[in-house]
Amino acid sequence: MTKRANTRHQRSITSGELLNATDLHHNAMSNTFSIDTTQLPVASVCVYQADRAEVHRVLPVELEAGQNEIKIERLPSRVDPDSIRVEGTGSAVIFDVIHSPPPPVVLSYDKSSNPALHDLAKKKGDLNAEKDILEQQAKILGDYSSTLKAGVADAAKLAQFLGLYKERKHQIFDELQKVKAQISEVNAEQDRVEKEFWADAAGQKRQTKVTVVVLAQQKGKAELSLRYMVNGASWTPMYDLRAKISHAQGDSSKITLKYKASISQMTGEDWTDVALTLSTAAPQLGATIPTLTPYKIGRPRPPPPPAVEYMAIARSASAFVQTVVAEEEESDDDMGFGLFDGAEESAPPPPITHATAAAIEGATSSTFVIAGKSTIPSHQQDDEQTHKVSVAVIELDAKLEWVAVPKAQTSAFLKCKVKNTSQYILLPGQTSVFMDDNFVCKSSLPSVSPNESFSTSLGVDPAIRITYHPQQKKSKSATGGLLSNKIDVTSYVQRITVKNTRATAATPLFIKDQIPVSEDSDFK
Repeated sequence: MTKRANTRHQRSITSGELLNATDLHHNAMSNTFSIDTTQLPVASVCVYQADRAEVHRVLPVELEAGQNEIKIERLPSRVDPDSIRVEGTGSAVIFDVIHSPPPPVVLSYDKSSNPALHDLAKKKGDLNAEKDILEQQAKILGDYSSTLKAGVADAAKLAQFLGLYKERKHQIFDELQKVKAQISEVNAEQDRVEKEFWADAAGQKRQTKVTVVVLAQQKGKAELSLRYMVNGASWTPMYDLRAKISHAQGDSSKITLKYKASISQMTGEDWTDVALTLSTAAPQLGATIPTLTPYKIGRPRPPPPPAVEYMAIARSASAFVQTVVAEEEESDDDMGFGLFDGAEESAPPPPITHATAAAIEGATSSTFVIAGKSTIPSHQQDDEQTHKVSVAVIELDAKLEWVAVPKAQTSAFLKCKVKNTSQYILLPGQTSVFMDDNFVCKSSLPSVSPNESFSTSLGVDPAIRITYHPQQKKSKSATGGLLSNKIDVTSYVQRITVKNTRATAATPLFIKDQIPVSEDSDFK
């Protein structure tokens, strides 16, 4: 059974196989019950890059014979009503799906606007001020008592002071205990009011309701599958690029590219232990192919009034996907069991590996299925949080080259050219570059498809030492003839010394310098 949301109450069924269910609708009382989605977990989430996510919920229900109205409440207020889709399993027919949008009520999230919190804050401030006064009185009383000396003070006055000291000390202690108790009560009341305040704020984000009308042939259990699109969620690719230069002549250098995704969401519902997938599709961009108008030439004409063009937004799309993940045989070495002939008992433990996502290539997009379960809570606008998950760890061969501009900086910059031999599409994102496990710099990675190449800087190579010697200048003049002028010739000599302290050759090395370009015909 499958049905999409409809704002109208559709009550007609065209399929003949549903006639028995319709008879039940007319002959039986309606069974109505509600489901609070805050008490049920989310099954899976597919996050898109551009402020979209598709949420999948599985809702177990107990149906009565006849018509059942299932009110699915407290869904996110950001739900796209056109994206709601309900399916299910069981001996029943989905008759209608009704979307109830949230009411247009805006709640201020500024705590200072709450009068109860404002009064409690003022009361707490007064109590703290009174507490400070009592503590200061106790300090003054103690400081004064330390100035009295038994051999100097009169016995009668000393006894009178001690009696006053005891009485006042007890009085200050009792008042302090009372003030501290009142402060504790105010703190507890503040916590209670703030919890109610934020509960109202969170509830304001979850006021969408979907009512599903189901006609059951008999009483029994069923299961509804609810899918909907919600905005306020996105993911951004990011990378760690770790390079190691080969120290043996003829060996290729390697880089390890750690492909990660930074996910943030403020949809109003927490995603706890969900099956997470990341998609590169852009569902809000539509599918209309742009058209070109005739390109006419001639005498200028007054421009026509601008026409309004509407982009048709695709409500649903399907793509034939082909899994490009190949299963690889794993040896004992790959699994880290350490089962080797002749292995020593003191061998170091294997390193912890990163989970790898399965890449699914579609007709117009790619999907990464994240391994395991993910938990990503919804955050507030003023408390943005991002969660990072591992997509893949890719081992690639790199071709190195060195580039130097000694006139500006006497350093050799190491660059690597890498071919993406993996199955993953590398999306544009920030890259943290590490050389021999040392952080080098921040860089950025362009969009790279499988079998495409890209270049990135690995920072300064300290093993290449460059000296930019002072420029030598020589001038001479030549006397012109009857029809020519005097010619002045100036020669410049620039010497650059490069020293490679590596054990292997640093090749190729490109040195860039300036060559004069004349802007006057008299200077050649």
